[in-house]
Amino acid sequence: MRDTPDVLDIDWPETLGPYDPQSHLIQANPFPYFRFMRENAPVVKARTPQGDLYFIARFSDVEKALRDHKRFSNAVVKLDKFRVITLMDTPRHTQMRTLVAAAFTPKAVAAFEQNLQSLFNQYFVPILERGEGDICTEFSEQMTMGTICAFLGFPLTDFERLRDLAIKTTFFQGRVARHAPGCEGDEEGFLEFLEIMREKLHEARRSKNGTIIAKFAEQIDQGLITEDDALQFCVFLFLAGFDTTALLISNGFLTLAEQPHLLKRLRENPQEVGRFVEELARFRAAPQKLARRTTEEIEVAGFRIPANAQVKLLPGSANRDEAKFPNGETFDMDRDPTGHLGFGYGVHTCLGIWLARSEARTVYSSVANLVSNIEIVPEIPIVPYSGGTLQFTGPASMHVRLTPQRQAAIA
Repeated sequence: MRDTPDVLDIDWPETLGPYDPQSHLIQANPFPYFRFMRENAPVVKARTPQGDLYFIARFSDVEKALRDHKRFSNAVVKLDKFRVITLMDTPRHTQMRTLVAAAFTPKAVAAFEQNLQSLFNQYFVPILERGEGDICTEFSEQMTMGTICAFLGFPLTDFERLRDLAIKTTFFQGRVARHAPGCEGDEEGFLEFLEIMREKLHEARRSKNGTIIAKFAEQIDQGLITEDDALQFCVFLFLAGFDTTALLISNGFLTLAEQPHLLKRLRENPQEVGRFVEELARFRAAPQKLARRTTEEIEVAGFRIPANAQVKLLPGSANRDEAKFPNGETFDMDRDPTGHLGFGYGVHTCLGIWLARSEARTVYSSVANLVSNIEIVPEIPIVPYSGGTLQFTGPASMHVRLTPQRQAAIA
Protein backbone atom coordinates (compact mmCIF):
# COMPACT_ATOMS: atom_id res chain seq x y z
CA MET A 1 0.00 0.00 0.00
CA ARG A 2 1.52 3.30 -1.14
CA ASP A 3 1.19 6.77 0.34
CA THR A 4 -1.24 8.96 -1.59
CA PRO A 5 0.66 11.37 -3.86
CA ASP A 6 0.34 15.10 -3.41
CA VAL A 7 -1.04 17.01 -6.39
CA LEU A 8 2.15 19.10 -6.43
CA ASP A 9 4.28 15.95 -6.88
CA ILE A 10 2.36 14.76 -9.96
CA ASP A 11 3.53 15.50 -13.50
CA TRP A 12 0.40 17.23 -14.79
CA PRO A 13 0.06 18.21 -18.47
CA GLU A 14 1.26 21.74 -19.16
CA THR A 15 -2.21 22.64 -20.42
CA LEU A 16 -3.65 21.87 -16.98
CA GLY A 17 -1.14 22.49 -14.23
CA PRO A 18 -1.62 21.04 -10.73
CA TYR A 19 -5.16 20.43 -9.54
CA ASP A 20 -6.32 23.16 -7.16
CA PRO A 21 -9.57 22.24 -5.37
CA GLN A 22 -10.33 25.90 -4.61
CA SER A 23 -9.77 27.28 -8.12
CA HIS A 24 -12.89 28.80 -9.64
CA LEU A 25 -11.46 28.23 -13.13
CA ILE A 26 -11.19 24.51 -12.39
CA GLN A 27 -14.60 24.50 -10.73
CA ALA A 28 -16.04 25.81 -14.01
CA ASN A 29 -14.57 22.90 -15.99
CA PRO A 30 -13.04 20.15 -13.82
CA PHE A 31 -13.45 17.40 -16.41
CA PRO A 32 -9.97 17.51 -18.03
CA TYR A 33 -8.49 17.16 -14.54
CA PHE A 34 -10.86 14.33 -13.67
CA ARG A 35 -9.89 12.45 -16.82
CA PHE A 36 -6.17 12.79 -16.09
CA MET A 37 -6.76 11.64 -12.51
CA ARG A 38 -8.73 8.57 -13.59
CA GLU A 39 -5.97 7.57 -16.00
CA ASN A 40 -2.89 8.52 -13.98
CA ALA A 41 -3.65 9.40 -10.34
CA PRO A 42 -6.93 7.80 -9.16
CA VAL A 43 -6.27 8.92 -5.57
CA VAL A 44 -4.55 12.24 -4.84
CA LYS A 45 -4.04 14.59 -1.90
CA ALA A 46 -4.29 18.37 -2.00
CA ARG A 47 -3.48 20.92 0.68
CA THR A 48 -5.91 23.76 1.37
CA PRO A 49 -5.90 26.50 4.03
CA GLN A 50 -8.58 24.47 5.80
CA GLY A 51 -6.58 21.21 5.77
CA ASP A 52 -5.65 18.26 3.55
CA LEU A 53 -8.17 16.74 1.17
CA TYR A 54 -8.08 13.32 -0.50
CA PHE A 55 -9.74 12.87 -3.91
CA ILE A 56 -11.05 9.62 -5.41
CA ALA A 57 -11.73 9.69 -9.15
CA ARG A 58 -12.63 6.25 -10.59
CA PHE A 59 -16.18 4.92 -10.75
CA SER A 60 -15.49 1.60 -9.03
CA ASP A 61 -13.72 3.30 -6.11
CA VAL A 62 -16.31 6.08 -5.75
CA GLU A 63 -19.21 3.63 -5.84
CA LYS A 64 -17.51 1.36 -3.30
CA ALA A 65 -16.93 4.30 -0.97
CA LEU A 66 -20.56 5.41 -1.27
CA ARG A 67 -21.64 1.91 -0.24
CA ASP A 68 -19.21 1.84 2.67
CA HIS A 69 -20.91 4.50 4.78
CA LYS A 70 -19.40 3.12 7.99
CA ARG A 71 -15.80 3.80 6.95
CA PHE A 72 -16.62 6.77 4.71
CA SER A 73 -18.71 8.82 7.12
CA ASN A 74 -20.95 11.74 6.17
CA ALA A 75 -20.24 13.31 9.55
CA VAL A 76 -17.37 15.41 8.25
CA VAL A 77 -17.87 17.98 11.02
CA LYS A 78 -19.64 18.14 14.35
CA LEU A 79 -23.31 19.06 13.95
CA ASP A 80 -23.05 22.47 15.54
CA LYS A 81 -24.05 25.53 13.55
CA PHE A 82 -25.14 23.70 10.40
CA ARG A 83 -27.12 20.51 11.02
CA VAL A 84 -28.49 18.82 7.90
CA ILE A 85 -28.98 15.19 6.94
CA THR A 86 -26.11 15.29 4.43
CA LEU A 87 -23.82 15.63 7.47
CA MET A 88 -25.42 12.73 9.34
CA ASP A 89 -24.82 8.99 9.47
CA THR A 90 -27.31 6.28 10.31
CA PRO A 91 -29.35 5.89 12.45
CA ARG A 92 -29.87 9.67 12.80
CA HIS A 93 -29.83 10.16 9.03
CA THR A 94 -32.51 7.49 8.56
CA GLN A 95 -34.67 8.93 11.33
CA MET A 96 -34.58 12.42 9.84
CA ARG A 97 -35.13 11.23 6.28
CA THR A 98 -38.14 9.17 7.33
CA LEU A 99 -39.86 12.31 8.64
CA VAL A 100 -40.40 13.65 5.11
CA ALA A 101 -39.89 10.63 2.84
CA ALA A 102 -43.61 10.23 2.13
CA ALA A 103 -43.77 13.73 0.63
CA PHE A 104 -41.13 12.88 -2.00
CA THR A 105 -42.43 9.58 -3.35
CA PRO A 106 -43.19 9.23 -7.09
CA LYS A 107 -46.92 9.25 -6.28
CA ALA A 108 -46.68 12.45 -4.25
CA VAL A 109 -44.60 14.14 -6.94
CA ALA A 110 -46.98 13.02 -9.70
CA ALA A 111 -49.80 14.84 -7.91
CA PHE A 112 -47.70 18.01 -8.16
CA GLU A 113 -47.04 17.86 -11.92
CA GLN A 114 -49.78 20.32 -12.85
CA ASN A 115 -48.08 22.88 -10.63
CA LEU A 116 -44.81 22.23 -12.45
CA GLN A 117 -46.37 22.96 -15.82
CA SER A 118 -47.88 26.16 -14.48
CA LEU A 119 -44.52 27.29 -13.10
CA PHE A 120 -42.83 26.45 -16.40
CA ASN A 121 -45.34 28.59 -18.30
CA GLN A 122 -44.99 31.45 -15.84
CA TYR A 123 -41.22 31.77 -16.16
CA PHE A 124 -40.37 30.39 -19.61
CA VAL A 125 -43.05 31.79 -21.89
CA PRO A 126 -42.02 35.47 -21.36
CA ILE A 127 -38.46 34.62 -22.43
CA LEU A 128 -39.75 32.74 -25.48
CA GLU A 129 -41.96 35.67 -26.46
CA ARG A 130 -38.98 38.07 -26.24
CA GLY A 131 -36.83 35.62 -28.17
CA GLU A 132 -33.90 35.68 -25.75
CA GLY A 133 -32.91 35.99 -22.13
CA ASP A 134 -30.74 34.67 -19.33
CA ILE A 135 -32.00 31.11 -19.03
CA CYS A 136 -30.34 30.69 -15.62
CA THR A 137 -31.46 33.72 -13.63
CA GLU A 138 -34.73 34.38 -15.47
CA PHE A 139 -35.92 30.80 -15.79
CA SER A 140 -34.08 27.87 -14.20
CA GLU A 141 -33.52 29.51 -10.84
CA GLN A 142 -36.98 31.06 -10.67
CA MET A 143 -38.82 27.89 -11.68
CA THR A 144 -36.92 25.66 -9.27
CA MET A 145 -37.25 28.15 -6.42
CA GLY A 146 -40.96 28.53 -7.15
CA THR A 147 -41.26 24.73 -7.19
CA ILE A 148 -39.57 24.09 -3.88
CA CYS A 149 -41.47 26.95 -2.21
CA ALA A 150 -44.78 25.53 -3.41
CA PHE A 151 -43.71 22.00 -2.48
CA LEU A 152 -42.79 23.06 1.05
CA GLY A 153 -46.02 24.99 1.34
CA PHE A 154 -45.59 28.73 0.82
CA PRO A 155 -45.62 31.04 -2.21
CA LEU A 156 -42.51 32.57 -3.73
CA THR A 157 -42.93 36.29 -3.05
CA ASP A 158 -39.38 37.68 -2.89
CA PHE A 159 -37.09 35.83 -5.29
CA GLU A 160 -34.13 38.21 -5.06
CA ARG A 161 -34.02 38.15 -1.26
CA LEU A 162 -34.38 34.38 -1.02
CA ARG A 163 -31.80 33.89 -3.76
CA ASP A 164 -29.30 36.09 -1.90
CA LEU A 165 -29.88 34.22 1.37
CA ALA A 166 -29.68 30.84 -0.35
CA ILE A 167 -26.34 31.78 -1.92
CA LYS A 168 -24.94 33.00 1.41
CA THR A 169 -26.19 29.87 3.14
CA THR A 170 -24.45 27.68 0.57
CA PHE A 171 -21.23 29.61 1.12
CA PHE A 172 -21.69 29.17 4.88
CA GLN A 173 -22.15 25.43 4.46
CA GLY A 174 -19.03 25.38 2.32
CA ARG A 175 -17.03 27.17 5.00
CA VAL A 176 -18.12 25.04 7.96
CA ALA A 177 -18.34 21.65 6.29
CA ARG A 178 -16.75 21.57 2.81
CA HIS A 179 -13.25 23.09 3.08
CA ALA A 180 -14.36 26.16 1.11
CA PRO A 181 -13.48 29.80 1.91
CA GLY A 182 -17.01 31.12 2.44
CA CYS A 183 -18.01 34.70 1.75
CA GLU A 184 -18.69 37.92 3.64
CA GLY A 185 -21.94 37.76 5.59
CA ASP A 186 -22.48 34.04 4.97
CA GLU A 187 -23.39 33.11 8.55
CA GLU A 188 -25.63 36.18 8.92
CA GLY A 189 -27.42 35.18 5.71
CA PHE A 190 -27.91 31.67 7.03
CA LEU A 191 -29.33 32.93 10.32
CA GLU A 192 -31.70 35.27 8.48
CA PHE A 193 -32.81 32.33 6.33
CA LEU A 194 -33.55 30.34 9.49
CA GLU A 195 -35.74 33.18 10.77
CA ILE A 196 -37.74 33.22 7.53
CA MET A 197 -38.33 29.49 7.91
CA ARG A 198 -39.33 30.05 11.55
CA GLU A 199 -42.02 32.47 10.37
CA LYS A 200 -43.26 29.94 7.82
CA LEU A 201 -43.26 27.23 10.46
CA HIS A 202 -45.35 29.29 12.88
CA GLU A 203 -47.77 30.27 10.09
CA ALA A 204 -48.18 26.63 9.12
CA ARG A 205 -48.76 25.61 12.75
CA ARG A 206 -51.58 28.13 13.02
CA SER A 207 -53.21 27.25 9.70
CA LYS A 208 -52.65 23.47 9.88
CA ASN A 209 -52.63 23.51 6.09
CA GLY A 210 -51.23 20.01 5.59
CA THR A 211 -48.00 21.21 3.92
CA ILE A 212 -44.54 19.77 4.59
CA ILE A 213 -43.79 22.64 6.96
CA ALA A 214 -47.09 22.05 8.78
CA LYS A 215 -46.09 18.40 9.22
CA PHE A 216 -42.81 19.57 10.74
CA ALA A 217 -44.85 21.62 13.23
CA GLU A 218 -46.86 18.50 14.12
CA GLN A 219 -43.66 16.48 14.56
CA ILE A 220 -42.22 19.16 16.85
CA ASP A 221 -45.37 19.04 18.97
CA GLN A 222 -45.11 15.24 19.11
CA GLY A 223 -41.49 15.43 20.26
CA LEU A 224 -40.14 13.73 17.12
CA ILE A 225 -37.89 16.61 16.16
CA THR A 226 -36.71 19.87 17.73
CA GLU A 227 -37.68 23.21 16.24
CA ASP A 228 -34.04 24.01 15.44
CA ASP A 229 -33.61 20.72 13.57
CA ALA A 230 -36.88 21.30 11.70
CA LEU A 231 -35.77 24.76 10.62
CA GLN A 232 -32.41 23.48 9.41
CA PHE A 233 -34.18 20.65 7.58
CA CYS A 234 -36.39 23.21 5.83
CA VAL A 235 -33.33 25.20 4.78
CA PHE A 236 -31.69 22.03 3.48
CA LEU A 237 -34.78 21.03 1.49
CA PHE A 238 -34.98 24.53 0.03
CA LEU A 239 -31.34 24.53 -1.08
CA ALA A 240 -31.49 20.98 -2.44
CA GLY A 241 -34.62 21.78 -4.41
CA PHE A 242 -33.29 25.08 -5.72
CA ASP A 243 -29.65 25.27 -6.76
CA THR A 244 -28.82 21.69 -7.78
CA THR A 245 -31.96 21.35 -9.91
CA ALA A 246 -31.53 24.82 -11.40
CA LEU A 247 -28.01 23.91 -12.51
CA LEU A 248 -29.19 20.60 -13.95
CA ILE A 249 -31.86 22.37 -16.00
CA SER A 250 -29.46 25.09 -17.15
CA ASN A 251 -26.97 22.42 -18.17
CA GLY A 252 -29.72 20.87 -20.26
CA PHE A 253 -30.16 24.07 -22.24
CA LEU A 254 -26.39 24.17 -22.78
CA THR A 255 -26.52 20.60 -24.09
CA LEU A 256 -29.40 21.34 -26.46
CA ALA A 257 -27.54 24.36 -27.78
CA GLU A 258 -24.46 22.21 -28.40
CA GLN A 259 -26.47 19.43 -30.08
CA PRO A 260 -29.40 21.12 -31.89
CA HIS A 261 -30.65 17.86 -33.40
CA LEU A 262 -31.74 16.68 -29.95
CA LEU A 263 -34.64 19.15 -29.81
CA LYS A 264 -36.18 17.62 -32.92
CA ARG A 265 -35.59 14.14 -31.55
CA LEU A 266 -37.34 14.98 -28.27
CA ARG A 267 -40.23 16.64 -30.12
CA GLU A 268 -40.74 13.62 -32.35
CA ASN A 269 -40.10 11.08 -29.57
CA PRO A 270 -41.52 12.54 -26.36
CA GLN A 271 -41.14 9.18 -24.63
CA GLU A 272 -37.35 9.75 -24.76
CA VAL A 273 -37.39 12.84 -22.53
CA GLY A 274 -36.71 10.66 -19.49
CA ARG A 275 -33.70 9.16 -21.28
CA PHE A 276 -32.42 12.68 -22.01
CA VAL A 277 -32.75 13.67 -18.34
CA GLU A 278 -30.89 10.57 -17.09
CA GLU A 279 -28.02 11.07 -19.54
CA LEU A 280 -27.94 14.73 -18.54
CA ALA A 281 -27.67 13.74 -14.86
CA ARG A 282 -24.79 11.42 -15.74
CA PHE A 283 -22.98 13.86 -17.99
CA ARG A 284 -23.66 17.23 -16.36
CA ALA A 285 -25.18 16.84 -12.89
CA ALA A 286 -24.48 19.85 -10.67
CA PRO A 287 -22.65 18.05 -7.82
CA GLN A 288 -19.15 17.05 -8.87
CA LYS A 289 -17.84 16.26 -5.38
CA LEU A 290 -19.24 14.56 -2.29
CA ALA A 291 -17.59 15.03 1.10
CA ARG A 292 -16.75 12.15 3.44
CA ARG A 293 -14.52 11.50 6.47
CA THR A 294 -12.67 8.23 7.01
CA THR A 295 -13.30 6.50 10.33
CA GLU A 296 -10.19 4.29 9.98
CA GLU A 297 -7.20 3.89 7.69
CA ILE A 298 -8.39 2.73 4.27
CA GLU A 299 -6.74 1.43 1.12
CA VAL A 300 -8.17 2.73 -2.17
CA ALA A 301 -6.70 1.64 -5.53
CA GLY A 302 -3.51 0.65 -3.69
CA PHE A 303 -3.12 3.99 -1.93
CA ARG A 304 -3.32 4.73 1.80
CA ILE A 305 -5.88 7.19 3.14
CA PRO A 306 -5.41 7.75 6.89
CA ALA A 307 -8.09 7.66 9.53
CA ASN A 308 -10.05 10.87 10.12
CA ALA A 309 -9.09 12.19 6.68
CA GLN A 310 -11.31 14.56 4.74
CA VAL A 311 -12.20 12.86 1.44
CA LYS A 312 -13.82 14.17 -1.72
CA LEU A 313 -15.50 11.49 -3.79
CA LEU A 314 -15.81 12.66 -7.39
CA PRO A 315 -19.11 11.49 -8.95
CA GLY A 316 -18.53 14.00 -11.76
CA SER A 317 -15.41 12.02 -12.65
CA ALA A 318 -16.93 8.60 -11.97
CA ASN A 319 -19.86 9.33 -14.28
CA ARG A 320 -17.44 9.76 -17.20
CA ASP A 321 -15.26 6.76 -16.39
CA GLU A 322 -14.71 4.75 -19.59
CA ALA A 323 -14.61 1.55 -17.55
CA LYS A 324 -18.26 2.07 -16.60
CA PHE A 325 -19.58 4.26 -19.44
CA PRO A 326 -17.76 3.72 -22.77
CA ASN A 327 -17.08 7.02 -24.52
CA GLY A 328 -18.07 8.63 -21.25
CA GLU A 329 -16.85 12.11 -22.19
CA THR A 330 -19.63 12.30 -24.79
CA PHE A 331 -23.32 13.08 -24.21
CA ASP A 332 -25.12 10.14 -25.82
CA MET A 333 -28.87 9.65 -25.44
CA ASP A 334 -28.57 6.14 -26.86
CA ARG A 335 -26.35 4.84 -24.07
CA ASP A 336 -27.62 3.01 -21.00
CA PRO A 337 -26.83 5.40 -18.12
CA THR A 338 -28.01 2.94 -15.46
CA GLY A 339 -25.90 3.21 -12.34
CA HIS A 340 -24.83 6.82 -12.80
CA LEU A 341 -24.17 8.80 -9.63
CA GLY A 342 -25.76 12.08 -10.68
CA PHE A 343 -28.46 11.75 -8.02
CA GLY A 344 -26.25 10.19 -5.37
CA TYR A 345 -26.18 6.55 -4.35
CA GLY A 346 -27.45 4.16 -1.68
CA VAL A 347 -28.75 5.48 1.62
CA HIS A 348 -27.73 8.98 0.57
CA THR A 349 -29.51 8.99 -2.77
CA CYS A 350 -30.99 12.44 -3.35
CA LEU A 351 -34.18 12.77 -1.29
CA GLY A 352 -35.80 14.86 -4.02
CA ILE A 353 -34.76 12.65 -6.93
CA TRP A 354 -38.33 12.18 -8.21
CA LEU A 355 -39.11 15.87 -7.94
CA ALA A 356 -35.91 16.82 -9.79
CA ARG A 357 -36.64 14.28 -12.52
CA SER A 358 -40.22 15.48 -12.83
CA GLU A 359 -39.16 19.13 -13.08
CA ALA A 360 -36.57 18.37 -15.74
CA ARG A 361 -38.98 16.20 -17.74
CA THR A 362 -41.64 18.91 -17.61
CA VAL A 363 -39.13 21.48 -18.82
CA TYR A 364 -37.73 19.50 -21.72
CA SER A 365 -41.04 18.06 -22.88
CA SER A 366 -42.40 21.60 -23.05
CA VAL A 367 -39.27 23.12 -24.58
CA ALA A 368 -39.22 20.49 -27.33
CA ASN A 369 -42.81 21.37 -28.24
CA LEU A 370 -42.34 25.14 -28.13
CA VAL A 371 -38.82 25.72 -29.41
CA SER A 372 -37.17 24.75 -32.69
CA ASN A 373 -33.67 26.04 -31.90
CA ILE A 374 -31.61 27.17 -28.92
CA GLU A 375 -28.51 29.27 -29.49
CA ILE A 376 -26.05 30.64 -26.95
CA VAL A 377 -25.78 34.43 -27.48
CA PRO A 378 -22.12 34.75 -28.54
CA GLU A 379 -21.80 38.42 -27.54
CA ILE A 380 -22.52 37.64 -23.87
CA PRO A 381 -20.08 35.18 -22.25
CA ILE A 382 -21.43 32.36 -20.10
CA VAL A 383 -20.73 33.04 -16.42
CA PRO A 384 -19.93 29.78 -14.60
CA TYR A 385 -21.19 28.98 -11.13
CA SER A 386 -18.37 29.59 -8.65
CA GLY A 387 -17.72 29.36 -4.95
CA GLY A 388 -20.34 28.06 -2.58
CA THR A 389 -19.34 24.60 -1.41
CA LEU A 390 -16.97 24.27 -4.42
CA GLN A 391 -18.92 21.13 -5.34
CA PHE A 392 -21.15 22.41 -8.16
CA THR A 393 -20.45 22.96 -11.85
CA GLY A 394 -22.67 24.63 -14.42
CA PRO A 395 -23.67 28.04 -15.76
CA ALA A 396 -24.76 30.75 -13.34
CA SER A 397 -25.67 33.08 -16.20
CA MET A 398 -26.23 32.03 -19.82
CA HIS A 399 -27.99 34.15 -22.42
CA VAL A 400 -29.81 32.19 -25.10
CA ARG A 401 -31.78 32.96 -28.24
CA LEU A 402 -34.91 30.90 -28.75
CA THR A 403 -36.62 30.23 -32.06
CA PRO A 404 -40.30 29.41 -31.45
CA GLN A 405 -41.55 26.22 -33.05
CA ARG A 406 -44.37 28.09 -34.85
CA GLN A 407 -41.76 30.07 -36.86
CA ALA A 408 -40.18 26.86 -38.04
CA ALA A 409 -43.61 25.55 -39.06
CA ILE A 410 -44.42 28.70 -41.02
CA ALA A 411 -41.07 28.60 -42.78
